[in-house]
Amino acid sequence: MKVKLVATALFMTATMCFGQEDLKEREKQAAFDPAYSSYSRKKPAYITLKDGTKIEGDIKDVDRKKGQIERLKIIENGKKKVKIEATEIADLYMAPSGFDQFNKQATYFNDATKWGKSDASKHISKGYTMYTNQMVSLKNKKKPTEYLMQVINPKYSQKIEVYADPWAKQTASIGVGSLKLAGGIAKSYYIKKGDEKVLWLTKKDFDEHFESLFMDNEKFKAKYADHKFKWSLLGVYVLDYTEFSMETETVESK
Repeated sequence: MKVKLVATALFMTATMCFGQEDLKEREKQAAFDPAYSSYSRKKPAYITLKDGTKIEGDIKDVDRKKGQIERLKIIENGKKKVKIEATEIADLYMAPSGFDQFNKQATYFNDATKWGKSDASKHISKGYTMYTNQMVSLKNKKKPTEYLMQVINPKYSQKIEVYADPWAKQTASIGVGSLKLAGGIAKSYYIKKGDEKVLWLTKKDFDEHFESLFMDNEKFKAKYADHKFKWSLLGVYVLDYTEFSMETETVESK
């Protein structure tokens, strides 16, 4: 009997460890890009205007409101300084500060082409940060205005885009004394599902929006039916939802 109990305990421990390791790996795959507030002056930016015009130039200045980009000033063709409003821009790829020390992600997303348009794959694979034009009400309170918003899940943003909230508060870090075991995470993001309007999503309101964001996919619903969802796993939920939705579309198209 004791042997059976020990064996059972060992099996349960191994199963739990495997599950935890599997979740840790999934969290790495779904990790959001950092929210950048600065940019490299050594690498050119790539801009696509709403009319399809493509511009390459060195950024001289970025004007922001509540952390979101309102306009850019760039040097085009090494000569002319140009001011471009966010309302004119469709998307922007900008190298973050410290770009030369940037370590490219080279695990789950090696084949970036499967995750989006060619421009995104090309620039993101080189370590650039992606921004898109969005009409947004800051904190769901202000008059909707167009800004360039940083997409922090660019490699799996086909169904749900998550944007940085540069002014977000952070959760408490875990640690003892000066030793930090884990850093805090943002308590809010901006998020857009399909063609719906951009939502300012906060940690405290997550339970209110969880079902409308994710539970319209049967595979996701089955996986998380009895799950007590956590804010810290938002990236995992978005990644799972994206994969399940794309699998469903593939099956239906056959």
